[in-house]
Amino acid sequence: MLTKIIFISITITLFTLGSLNAMDMQRVNELANLIKSGKVTSSVKKENLQKSEPIDAKALEGIEDKKIDTGILSENSVSEESLGLRKTSLYSEEGTAADKTQYIASAPGSSKKIQRAFENAPPMIPHSVKTLLPITKNNNACLSCHMPDVAPGVKATPIPPSHFTNFRPMTELGENGEILKEGLAISNTSDIKIVARKLNDLYPGRFNCSQCHVPQSTQDAIVKNNFAPDFRSEGTQNGSNLIDTINEGVQ
Repeated sequence: MLTKIIFISITITLFTLGSLNAMDMQRVNELANLIKSGKVTSSVKKENLQKSEPIDAKALEGIEDKKIDTGILSENSVSEESLGLRKTSLYSEEGTAADKTQYIASAPGSSKKIQRAFENAPPMIPHSVKTLLPITKNNNACLSCHMPDVAPGVKATPIPPSHFTNFRPMTELGENGEILKEGLAISNTSDIKIVARKLNDLYPGRFNCSQCHVPQSTQDAIVKNNFAPDFRSEGTQNGSNLIDTINEGVQ
């Protein structure tokens, strides 16, 4: 990797100086072989390059005092240390630790709803989940407040109709071992039509709420997010109309 960086650095520098053309590539490749052999290191000066004949001396003009260092191509370039947001060494994990994440501590029922990131995006959890997780096959504490018949009374977001719908096509094996979708042999998955089967109970594929819904960290973002969502329908900032738009762009 280091050799590759040095080689690229030298090539770009020579192009910048206007001294490299297609015919010079052979000489650059010969210089690359010198780098691989260890005769030229990360700091290359004119006297080093002069030893790598048959590189034309004209290609060396103007670089007497210029170092070709890994990660540094010119006075206007930036170092690799300045490219990221990390303030500790890039070359050691010693003493490097991420900030401890602090989640919203408000109790359910006392928190303020968080606007969705975009239309029909899974909403963030605006309250503490400390005593609500993990969700198991026998226990889902989220349902005690978010089932549609309970949610209005406790001012919670009701689980939308899309979570009480099975969108998966009925799949089975035919007599000859072929895969049948909705009773038809399908060779191209793009031919499968979305079939919505409304259920009386929560669809099992939606049972694990924390697959999509997560609590929000209270830390300030290192990089400001300037994205502004565009909600086309009234109320979708804090609600879902996915059941009505599930086929948008498909049919």
